[in-house]
Amino acid sequence: MTTRWASFGMVLAFGAAAGCVPGVHDEHGHEHGGGHEEAEEAPPLAITRWTDRHELFVEFPQPIAGKPVPYHAHVTRLDGFAAVTEGVFHVRFRSASGVAAEAQIQGVKRPGIFVPEGLAPAEGTYSLEMTYEHGGATDVFDCGPIRVVGAPLAPEPEAPSSAITFLKESQWKIPFGTAWAEERPIARELEVPATVEPAAVDQLTVAAPTGGRFFHNPKLALAEGRVVEKGDVLGFVAPTIAGEDYSRLLQGADEARLEAERLEREIARVEPLVKQGLLPERRLLDLRSELDAASARRRGAQGRVGNVTAPGGAGGLPIRASAGGVLAEVLVPNGEPVLAGAPLVRLGGTESLWLRARFIAKPAASYAGAAPASVRLANGERLDLGEGRGRLLSTQPVVDPSSRIATWIVDVPRRAGTPLGSDDLRPGASVVLSLRLGEARPALSVPREAVIDINTRSYVFVQVDGEHFEKRAVSLGDGDGAFVALTAGVAKGERVVTRGGFDVHLASLVGVVESHRH
Repeated sequence: MTTRWASFGMVLAFGAAAGCVPGVHDEHGHEHGGGHEEAEEAPPLAITRWTDRHELFVEFPQPIAGKPVPYHAHVTRLDGFAAVTEGVFHVRFRSASGVAAEAQIQGVKRPGIFVPEGLAPAEGTYSLEMTYEHGGATDVFDCGPIRVVGAPLAPEPEAPSSAITFLKESQWKIPFGTAWAEERPIARELEVPATVEPAAVDQLTVAAPTGGRFFHNPKLALAEGRVVEKGDVLGFVAPTIAGEDYSRLLQGADEARLEAERLEREIARVEPLVKQGLLPERRLLDLRSELDAASARRRGAQGRVGNVTAPGGAGGLPIRASAGGVLAEVLVPNGEPVLAGAPLVRLGGTESLWLRARFIAKPAASYAGAAPASVRLANGERLDLGEGRGRLLSTQPVVDPSSRIATWIVDVPRRAGTPLGSDDLRPGASVVLSLRLGEARPALSVPREAVIDINTRSYVFVQVDGEHFEKRAVSLGDGDGAFVALTAGVAKGERVVTRGGFDVHLASLVGVVESHRH
């Protein structure tokens, strides 16, 4: 279940959008007055209908024969739950002989709202039909039978209602959505914690070529999940020499320096004598050759000392990524000593990922027919693992006989460059793996996001009509992927809020005033 929190500023916006101020037109398009005559009017009729693509919520007064009927129609595109911005809207009163009366309007008054007006037909009962046309497609809304009266009806007392008013203008401003409560195949589900790692067949270990201390490259932060290219310098191994060996290293560097300095002094003494012809030129050439060799020994000795004493491993042996991929594991902390051949980091490829789940083992029969259902990321997003998007590497989990900890691995192939198209599913991430167990059976269910937790109880918000909702406590059954079964609280064929349910709850807390006058 997911709960979406709204800021207090958003709550105030809800109140402003839905509140009523006497004597003015609010943004819902309703006129409010304080006169006694208006208070005697009957409440408007309200109808809500759906097609596969759109929702219609329309309000209008009781039709009176031969009198104009103003309609206030809200049309919402279900894909993204947004107000439509253009199109043609029709209203038709149909009888057995054809269309008895019709009203039409081209274009919206403002986003989502059409305001056609037309004369009502003669007194009687008709079939009311409304259509929305746009882009060559037509949505037909069967609004059922409607009675046309000969004179205004006396208003009937309205029964108290616990419905929460949440206007279309508020729904269109936030992430919002609805869906049907209906029977779907639901299986038992097991949710277990898991970690993401590169597949074992797609991993490569980089080892230390010699003993020393391993320093991370300060220009390339080594962290699990980081993408590296082939040839990138991951760090440096600075060879270490301890105790007497280190003293000998310093002694060798000093000896090489002193020998080079001696030869430089000897060359300075001999060179003038060679020019005067007192010594043969061969003597000078031999000294210069000896100096070149001593200088090389000096540079090598100083370099060995520098590899040991330089901060951060600068000047050490560079450790490069031998293949491109992601850092699956950093095995040696920065500056830690290592032996020759010790593993430093593990690189993972990008062909597939593993979800490694570890949990307390249950009897083997509990896992019969298990299959990956979904994975829930840290941000609450749920990714479907059905239809070949994930597979278990074994029919039963591997159980440690001493600890009774079970390990199960799901292989997830990459698609469109990232696993399941999500950058958040990467090595090192902690997720929740859902496994479907046993055979699926029909059960009344709703999308998981329709269920929200309020004060440790589970609720859904049922849509009474386009702008009114009921808060229902529900009892949950098995969950299966994106859906969860309900054992109480909601009936088949009711429509529930799938996104924005908590916003509806907040609107009820701030006392939104219902507006139904036109």
